[in-house]
Amino acid sequence: MTEFAITPGLLFTFMVSAVVAIAVYLDTKRRSSEIPPRGDLYMAFTAAAAIAAVMVGLGLASAPLDSAQTPAIAPAPACSSPPRSC
Repeated sequence: MTEFAITPGLLFTFMVSAVVAIAVYLDTKRRSSEIPPRGDLYMAFTAAAAIAAVMVGLGLASAPLDSAQTPAIAPAPACSSPPRSC
């Protein structure tokens, strides 16, 4: 099974998204005209997803270009002799 490493940047993104979701939920609950007041979960999840997408987009956009294009597999060594003798 592949391990999923949580980097500090990803943890920060999750934390900020959770805070935004809670804040939006509580704000919609406070402004609700229903009795008892209810918050809008859809709006809270949408705001959290939007903030996470923007933060990840900014993180990917600021990554150095050379590290983003490094191959995962090393290229095969070049051989100047005939193909079958390499």
